[in-house]
Amino acid sequence: MNFYQIPTEDLKANTILNFNIYLKQQNGFVLFREKSLSFSEEILYRLIENRIKIIFVSNEDLEEVKKYYSSLEEGRPSVMTNDGFAGPVFDKSENVEKYYKTFFAHYPIERETLIPGSSVNFNVYKKYDIELEHYIGPDTYEIPGGTVPDDVRETTHPLAILKGDIPLYKEYLQQVTQEMSHQGSISQELRFSLLRENAKLIAKEILEYPRESENIEKSHAIVEKLVESVINNVNSFYHLTNIISKDYYTYIHSLNVCTLSIGLGASLNQISEPGLIELGLGAMLHDIGKSLINPRIINKPGRLTKDEFDVVQRHVVEGKKLLGDITTQMPENVFKVILQHHEKLTGGGYPYRLRGDDIHLFGRIVAIVDLYDAITIERPYRKANSPFEVLQLMSNSNGEYDNELLKQFVLLLGSQV
Repeated sequence: MNFYQIPTEDLKANTILNFNIYLKQQNGFVLFREKSLSFSEEILYRLIENRIKIIFVSNEDLEEVKKYYSSLEEGRPSVMTNDGFAGPVFDKSENVEKYYKTFFAHYPIERETLIPGSSVNFNVYKKYDIELEHYIGPDTYEIPGGTVPDDVRETTHPLAILKGDIPLYKEYLQQVTQEMSHQGSISQELRFSLLRENAKLIAKEILEYPRESENIEKSHAIVEKLVESVINNVNSFYHLTNIISKDYYTYIHSLNVCTLSIGLGASLNQISEPGLIELGLGAMLHDIGKSLINPRIINKPGRLTKDEFDVVQRHVVEGKKLLGDITTQMPENVFKVILQHHEKLTGGGYPYRLRGDDIHLFGRIVAIVDLYDAITIERPYRKANSPFEVLQLMSNSNGEYDNELLKQFVLLLGSQV
């Protein structure tokens, strides 16, 4: 493959690039940004900050590059709207409203928990950006439930159910667990799927009803199970984060951050099991403050405006206050995670601009995992970044993240099978 040079300064922030971007390294060219993704101000800033003055595109994409330059000259690049919504879907207000309506009315489920040949008495849908397609179950509640097809695992689209059907889904999960346990045929994949789904349901309840102390107690119990699973499956626990969704759900993110933080903490061989539970609790609850923010901002299918981002930043302090009002029994390290997961070693984070060793080990762990998961989750308005892209971004962040922890995180991800 041959490559063509482009000055970084030629790229306009907040436009859509229909060509792959490569960076040149000692061992050759590496993919930095996939085509059809928005090129945000943050990405441009990172390139400039790291003194990357030249980027590369393959000769195969030269026609797309020419079209991009032409669109800039004519003042018609594919851009995000002033409200942060990107075309061709979310630049239309009716589509944004349809997205919100679908998002808030449905709950994403795991295809691995649907056993081929079993019966379900709730509707299951394939989920697209703003559309749903009926897949399994009754179209109305007047006829018996449907049968899960044999090829359910081959489905590539995320699956969802109506939120009102969550109690029926919970009953189904209990039934599957009991039947498989009695048969003694439960696989590790299914065991992980059931644990993941039950943990996800608890994380959802915590964020939707954060003031109920019972939910906080449930979080402690599920974190203990996650710690046990990670310790017992040190080379395969990554499957606990294997959740397919094109939407950003805070509770899915919280579960992923919890699991990966426990894994990173355990790999250091210096944190006791009770300490891992505290780390996991902090990671599970790190975004609890977002439950107090307008859900249309948290779940926006587009880039946040400056005002919206300022509002979201409050979740750190609000989360600590909220949890402190609910319980007096929470370990201090849990609060440190909540308060410090957006701090940076250079002092450029928030809310207190802490530096270096002023940031607790748990805060530094969750800061790495939080960013990693947030950017590798697919969004309705952009594709997910690859793990390599995210790790490269953090490695080139001029000391914002703990370099030793970052190296260990890379080794940890590489060890997963």
